[in-house]
Amino acid sequence: MENDEWVVLYAADQEAELQQVVLPLLTDRTVLPVVWDTEQPPELSAGSKLLVWLGDGALSELIPLAATQGWKLALLPHPEMSQAQRGLNLPTRMTEALQQMDLEGEGTPVDLLFCNNRPVFNAVSVGDPFGLLSFRQGETFQGRWQRFIRLVMSLGEVRLRAFTLTTEKGKTLETAALGMVAVARGDASPFTRRVVEEEDDHKLNLLILSPRSVMEALRYLFVSMLPFFTAHSRLPDFLGRIKSRTVTINAPQPVTCIVDGHRFKSDCIELREEKAQLILLNTGMSVAVSENTSPKEVFRVQGLPSGEARRELLAYPLPWIHHAATEEFKDLFLILKDNARASESYLTLMVLSTLLAITGLFSNSAPVIIGAMILAPLMAPIISLSMGVLRQHEQLVMESGRSLLLGVGLALLCATVMTWMTPLQTINDQIAARLSPTLLDLGVAIISGIAGAYAHARAEVAKSLAGVAIAVALVPPLAVAGIGIGWFDWAVFWGAFLLFLTNLAGIVLAASLTFLVLGFSPFKLARIGLGASLVVVVLISIPLMLSFSRMVDENRIIRQLEGQEVLGVRLQEVRVRPGTPAYISVKLLTDQPVTLVQVDAIKQELERQLGHPVLLEANVALLR
Repeated sequence: MENDEWVVLYAADQEAELQQVVLPLLTDRTVLPVVWDTEQPPELSAGSKLLVWLGDGALSELIPLAATQGWKLALLPHPEMSQAQRGLNLPTRMTEALQQMDLEGEGTPVDLLFCNNRPVFNAVSVGDPFGLLSFRQGETFQGRWQRFIRLVMSLGEVRLRAFTLTTEKGKTLETAALGMVAVARGDASPFTRRVVEEEDDHKLNLLILSPRSVMEALRYLFVSMLPFFTAHSRLPDFLGRIKSRTVTINAPQPVTCIVDGHRFKSDCIELREEKAQLILLNTGMSVAVSENTSPKEVFRVQGLPSGEARRELLAYPLPWIHHAATEEFKDLFLILKDNARASESYLTLMVLSTLLAITGLFSNSAPVIIGAMILAPLMAPIISLSMGVLRQHEQLVMESGRSLLLGVGLALLCATVMTWMTPLQTINDQIAARLSPTLLDLGVAIISGIAGAYAHARAEVAKSLAGVAIAVALVPPLAVAGIGIGWFDWAVFWGAFLLFLTNLAGIVLAASLTFLVLGFSPFKLARIGLGASLVVVVLISIPLMLSFSRMVDENRIIRQLEGQEVLGVRLQEVRVRPGTPAYISVKLLTDQPVTLVQVDAIKQELERQLGHPVLLEANVALLR
């Protein structure tokens, strides 16, 4: 080969395309087309510069030889070179690629990633990475939606696999994962671009996907489908990352491995990053090689399952909701045991929250009552009681029950004493709101119980406990019950105390069920406690159902009468209070004075429409 000749390597079956597409653009230099043959590669000296027009398959055979022989390559865009083009960030247009080549220079050294001795241009997929490589740059919303549907349809077959990972420095991890993705650089997809630094420090990056539940995987898939899913989105907790020069992946059974679209199966996958193995004459590549390479490996695998959690995830299909690992249960159980104690701070907060609630009730101030709700510590022993009931843990039930009784007794005592000291005996709006609990209050208690149990089981949502306390409002009903005792008004006491019992029973049942779903107890152990809780809730639901029925009737009467015109008089501000007969308060709007005869006639008309006797309170408003 003469010194001014350039060798152009191409595939034998693409000579016609070479003549039509490539050679016309190389008229400014003398070129020697050479067919690439794996069996008979060209005999060239070290440092030879070659123009290469080959697809990914042929490149995977050429590049190891070029690295060994010290050849310098200038890669030309090829219709079948998509993986190398994406991994090395090469231009797609021939003219642009030729402009970015420095054919007279020394070239740029590029690290090479190998998988079982096969060069990797873009990425290696091990097992089922569940769409990590399908987050495509510029993908339309419709495309993301179709991909989301396809992945959701495959969720029923999702199961974690056992893997043992070993790095160059001997660090070993035994975990369970859906799959893994290995890249040399972050250009494999927008997803890998978010977690892999642009700087190349001669180490491969291995991303390990290990969701603990179908819901975790679904949530991340859904977020990835949205148009605003960008590089700044929060990464999932179940994604691990290892950065090392070599990683060996062992599996009990052969797993599917895909290297740049080439698929094979193996139970041992060896990944290695070779420093400066390839010299490229292409410029404009986004490959920044670090001069100060750190010998330290990255081993961020804290969120991946190990130990008992790994064994449980391997034994069954991926659960819909994340089940608690033994380590999580130990931590939660210690917290609940501590919360079950009637400590000095617990008793002090009970007194203060009750006094604050009494003050707010008598002053008819909702903000003050909300402050008492936040201050009240009753939620802690109730959640502990729920776990004790679920697991039939006698000590936890006894300790939390004792704390609960002490707190309730202290609240009733403080409220009663404060009532005796307060010269007020009027049922205002805030007191009246806690005298007639219905099934709606039970619903609030159940939802709050679910939220409270979930917040205790998941440390990251514990900050929501204040909102749960406000929603369920445990201390204000106790304060109203104490007011009933102080007034010797047992109707007030029973109505308010029934609301407290509703909250208590609903929270215990719902929190127990939540802990069961989260995997903190087997059903065989939990069924006795759940059955007892359910019976209590059903018994309490009987008066609640009657109250709810009355509320529905009252609402029906208000809707029927509000704004109606009766005997030339318009009815406004209709209010109904329970009783026999029903007590109806109404404002009569008219432009003429109303006589008692007209009021009696209106009362009779209302009784006719409603079908039962009423006690009418009429307030006349004259319009002039």
